[in-house]
Amino acid sequence: MVKEELYIDGESIELIGSLNPNITFNIADIAKPDTRSADFSKTIELPASKKINKIFEHIFKLDTDLQTFNPNLKTNVIYLVNGEVQIDGYLQLKSINNIDGEIIYNCIIIGRIGNFISDLQELELTDLDLSSLDHTYTRANQSATWNLPLTTDYCYPMINYDKNYGAFNLGLEGWSVEDFYPAIKVKKYVDEIFSDAGYSFTSTFLTSDFFNTLIVPFGAKDFKLNETAILDRIFSANTPQIQSNSNTFVTPVEVATTLTFQKDAINYTNEVYDAANVYNNTTGIFEIQAGKAGFYDISAMLQLQGVFDAPTATGPWELYSSIAGFIEVNKYDSSGAFISTIDEVSFGVTKKDTNVSAGGTLTTTASPTTPSSEYYHPVEIGNFIGDVFVAGLFDPNTLLDSSVNYNNNSINNQFKINASSVYLEVGQKVKIELNYNVFKHQPAAFIFWNKVGTGTGSSGAGYRLNILDGYLKTELVNSNIVEGNTIPMNSTIPINIKQKDFIMSLVKMFNLYIQPDPNNNKNLIIEPREDFYTNDIIDWSAKVDRSQNIESKPMGALNFREYLYTYKNDKDYYNQLYFNTYDEVYGQDDFKLTNQFINNKHKTEIIFSPTPNVGQEWYDRVIPTIIKFDDKNGVQRTEANIRILQWGGMKATGQQWYHTSRNATPTLYSTYPYSGMYDDPYSPTTLLEFGISNEIYYSNVFDKIVTFSDNTLFNKYHSKFIQEITDNNSKIVNGYFYLTPSDIKNLSFSSQYYFEGQYFRLNKVENYNPINPITKCEFLKLNLANVFSPSTGVSHGGSDLTVGTSRAAVFSNSSSVLRNGNVLGNLDNKVIGSNNYINKSSRAISIIGDSNRVFSNAKNVNIKGSNNIVESGCENVELINSDNQTVTASNITYINNEITGPGSTQTITSNTKANLNVQIYYCDASSGSFSIDFSPQTDITVGKSWTFKKVNSANQVTIDASTIGSTIDGSNTYVLNAHYKYVTIQFNGVDFLITSNN
Repeated sequence: MVKEELYIDGESIELIGSLNPNITFNIADIAKPDTRSADFSKTIELPASKKINKIFEHIFKLDTDLQTFNPNLKTNVIYLVNGEVQIDGYLQLKSINNIDGEIIYNCIIIGRIGNFISDLQELELTDLDLSSLDHTYTRANQSATWNLPLTTDYCYPMINYDKNYGAFNLGLEGWSVEDFYPAIKVKKYVDEIFSDAGYSFTSTFLTSDFFNTLIVPFGAKDFKLNETAILDRIFSANTPQIQSNSNTFVTPVEVATTLTFQKDAINYTNEVYDAANVYNNTTGIFEIQAGKAGFYDISAMLQLQGVFDAPTATGPWELYSSIAGFIEVNKYDSSGAFISTIDEVSFGVTKKDTNVSAGGTLTTTASPTTPSSEYYHPVEIGNFIGDVFVAGLFDPNTLLDSSVNYNNNSINNQFKINASSVYLEVGQKVKIELNYNVFKHQPAAFIFWNKVGTGTGSSGAGYRLNILDGYLKTELVNSNIVEGNTIPMNSTIPINIKQKDFIMSLVKMFNLYIQPDPNNNKNLIIEPREDFYTNDIIDWSAKVDRSQNIESKPMGALNFREYLYTYKNDKDYYNQLYFNTYDEVYGQDDFKLTNQFINNKHKTEIIFSPTPNVGQEWYDRVIPTIIKFDDKNGVQRTEANIRILQWGGMKATGQQWYHTSRNATPTLYSTYPYSGMYDDPYSPTTLLEFGISNEIYYSNVFDKIVTFSDNTLFNKYHSKFIQEITDNNSKIVNGYFYLTPSDIKNLSFSSQYYFEGQYFRLNKVENYNPINPITKCEFLKLNLANVFSPSTGVSHGGSDLTVGTSRAAVFSNSSSVLRNGNVLGNLDNKVIGSNNYINKSSRAISIIGDSNRVFSNAKNVNIKGSNNIVESGCENVELINSDNQTVTASNITYINNEITGPGSTQTITSNTKANLNVQIYYCDASSGSFSIDFSPQTDITVGKSWTFKKVNSANQVTIDASTIGSTIDGSNTYVLNAHYKYVTIQFNGVDFLITSNN
């Protein structure tokens, strides 16, 4: 007697007849090793009932408006036989039949593995919330992650995203806080994906030390704050008042002899927006909160109006003064101590040349929209000293002529400040302060008011500066994350990456097998194939249906002759360089069978792209490099596809480097935070390449020697399986077995199954039906391959070295041969031309021309010409419009093939052949007379000039042109026979002409 039970979303469903579910259980597709299929049933028919109609909301009715049931979403289901769970997963409604009013729901059941993948649906990694990892972008927090094993879910590896090594002219590199970007552990992503889906996993591998070294590095072109983080840093406020008394005016006083100001802080009382309360509208202070340091634009405005009360004595009176001063953006430290004025704007308000009666009042226009002489910017030209007016802070004459600097804002009494790209640290405070008083236009007479027609001066009865309107607001510059910011780690997650693709790529990389936990329907058991299988034995000898044949076929009958394992190619420089060189993806492996009957290829590709490590000639650090490069623009940042690397901790380096900070002394390191596709660049033990690459972009430098390992992804996780399933003596065995509900409940793909006197691995149970329990099962009878054991080999870059059965990579050390035969040495050098050579150790080299050669350890060389040589170690060399020169010393400049500056002059004391590169010879004949002759005419450029000057009184110096068949102004020689005598001669192609002498 078979008792079937079905529960949909926890509701027991009455079954009229058997479901006849025909369930298939499997672990892997032997023909396609990268696939993992879920348990599933064929279509089952559920006759309509009150309960089922309620669950499906009478969807069979054409006019039904669904409220809760969604056929596009999964519905939980459990199917039991005789109390034993047969499949636990989700129900999917495929169609509905209505035959003469009899409603049948056609459904399928999919097991928990498929349920897990389905739960992920189209969710992307960016749908995860990693805000628990948010932290401040500081040097201390970066270096705190530099440990192995990792104690945080993120770290800061040294990765080159846009480093221009040619800029390092000193022996020590500096890596700032902003040169490092956070990488997140793969394990953290896996944990969050499972947690969000409501699942857990049991896995020795996923909790291993090795898996905990895997990281996803930052891959975006820009490291920017998201919109929420930006809004948490900025504000806008208006409605200004005096902070100390809440007034909207101040009362300036007359300053007769010294430039003194009253000062008041301005408080903008109405906040238009301030999401994180960064502005205090009571104190008028904008304060940089923790994690919000950065570059800010600060904009402020005050709309001012002047009120001038005339003297009460008999008038009429004319105003000879202004209310003037500064609006300042001032910076203070966290304790309130003044640091500096960030920016300021001067203002002047007056009602000059207007008469008013005794005791009368002059008031400037409230909102002038046409050019007005009432509002201007005073000119700073000097200071008062004691009681003597020297030049005046505010030039009085500018108020009286056309050169006055009137305020040109569309509303003339609005005075505005725009302070750009201001770096503000955590705790620093910014406030707007108004400096003001009344200053005279006529310093000679010291008159504030002039009695019309008399020249008699007087003080005014009073003054007032009204603050009519204003605003203060901030914006972030470029929104880049800078040192001191709190990093929103959600913004570091790679975009457009589906969670299910992320998980399945890990499955493909490490050949993971997944099986539901029979004791927990929300837990998955996950291990690499070789760890997944156990030696537990299940005896099915008595279950064989001997009335049917047991069929076997050799594994060689599979459909593929070639198995390709590969990363996804990317467009950054080194991936493209490798692909263009070898016509394959960096780190791929290709396993080929000998089979004359099939030619198909099976490709296993993961979503990750490879990341070649790159070394330099002048240090032993090896660094993952993700850059764009072209001849014109050099090294640039680039957007990158998602990557996966191993975190290797701190590796020793023989060449120290600095970890720099904006506000602290650089920290010197003799180790560096390493990551890469190898766990160690010189002595790797685990590789994230499927196969050893053909080439690596570094070599043996200093005391470092590369020892290759063949412990690749393919060899460690796939080779045994591929060898076994492709072995001529391995077989796929199909037979029929009597299976009970208890067999299905306890079904294990990790155990060995015994029947026919032999042991097998179960691979598939096909169309199990408890009503007809004779079930087809697929087993693997494998000719077991040896467990892979890694080999190592010391390399010096030879192309014939093998490690195990793999060929070792050759060395490149980041040199690149570009078009036209140019060898750049490293990507920080720039070349336009052909057949130029730059040694790998030379930096900051720029060449426009052909067939130039720059030898080792040269720095800062700029060549515009051809066929030049710069010898080893030369620095700061310029060759402009110069050809065929050989430079042997530093700090040399050639222009038009002549040395200028150092090297262009030479002192001689004996017979000399004039050097084409020298311009001036100082001739010292103290030890005796001597002569100067020349190279053949064909070697001398037309227009070449030399100057010869005698620097002593004794003896004589003879300049002899006859040796090359030339003359000097018609004579064979020219003689310098007195102290300080000189001659300048120029070659015309045949002879020399004197252009100057004494």
